[in-house]
Amino acid sequence: MKKISAYLLLIAALAACKEEGASPLSKNGNAPQPISSPSFTPLPGAAKITYTLPDDQNLAYVRAEFEVNGEKRETKASFYKREVIVEGFGDVSERTVKLYSVSYAEQSSAPVEIKIKPLPPAIDTVFKSLAVRESFGGINTSYKNTFGGNIVIGVLVWNEHDNAWDHYDNYYTAADSGNFSVRGLPAVQAKFGLFVRDRWENHTDTMEVTLTPIYEEELDKKKITDGRKKNWAIPQLFPLPQSGKPIVEPGNLSSWPFGNMFDGNTTGNGFHTSENKDQPIWIPIDLGVTARLSRYKLWQRPGGYAFSHGNPHQWEIWGTNTPKDVNSWVLLDARTMVKPSGLPLGEVTNEDNLVVTNGQEYEFPVNTPAVRYIAWKHIDSWASVQGMLGFFHVVEMTFWGQVQ
Repeated sequence: MKKISAYLLLIAALAACKEEGASPLSKNGNAPQPISSPSFTPLPGAAKITYTLPDDQNLAYVRAEFEVNGEKRETKASFYKREVIVEGFGDVSERTVKLYSVSYAEQSSAPVEIKIKPLPPAIDTVFKSLAVRESFGGINTSYKNTFGGNIVIGVLVWNEHDNAWDHYDNYYTAADSGNFSVRGLPAVQAKFGLFVRDRWENHTDTMEVTLTPIYEEELDKKKITDGRKKNWAIPQLFPLPQSGKPIVEPGNLSSWPFGNMFDGNTTGNGFHTSENKDQPIWIPIDLGVTARLSRYKLWQRPGGYAFSHGNPHQWEIWGTNTPKDVNSWVLLDARTMVKPSGLPLGEVTNEDNLVVTNGQEYEFPVNTPAVRYIAWKHIDSWASVQGMLGFFHVVEMTFWGQVQ
């Protein structure tokens, strides 16, 4: 019986310890004293409120309550801080914020009110920066997001039949500046509308512009062929010493032939040269038609190879109509791929992977001459930036232009 009694006492003691551990840090159930001397600094669509904390052992944090677009919101700041940020306001109207001191037992003090007046929200600044121009197959819009943060730029197209706006596309970004294009539109004059929205559903007005997209068509991939064994005179430049002489064909892995690069499959195996080749690596291509190229899109090898391995980092595209004349080649485009996250090699974010999945698009300069033959000059890959040796792979490429 003594053993059983001792066991029951142990169980009771453990239960008491568990109950003690789950109790509030403060045994005082009283609400803490309120904060005092609140003041604010206006911010874009927000305000920073500073205050004096009470000398109260019960204080755990400060809670700010306010409204955004008719919905009650709150934000908290621990007792280590002397400020709290309230945000999400879509205009500069004066607003009331209630500040509460809250105890460890979740008891709130009486509210202290402060009236704040935010600066114009970030969406207004972005909206004023929008610059829209005609582009191939659509329009191109540049923007500046000076104050940062996630925004959405919506694109509308006026429907003459229904006498109403049709929503056409959304562009999501947190970048401080950039540009984007919407495509797939006929080369006829149309009225476009653009607006900016933030994550609190604040909207700007709609900017209206009337533009005519520039005609283009996707080049027929069935006509595109490999030019590596056609004895063309590619203008190999420094550091290779073979300028003006036929290139040494780099070869490819057997399961990654040239044709995979133009088979319409953006998720399977693509084109992959053999490895440890002198960089730059030249890939000559016969487009099958003469075209004034407008833009192109490439899909990297995805997964663990995103922004790594043999995916292109820096490249040039050269063009000609007389590929055996080394002096006829002209530079059509030069690029260095940008990784959205800016993280080191081997580290990627969801945004990085989304860019790889969706493909990356680049426009040719507007004065690009019409050519039939191009050569992709692979300067380096992500795994061999500025390296003398390397290799090249992509899953898919698409070219658009005006066929002559």
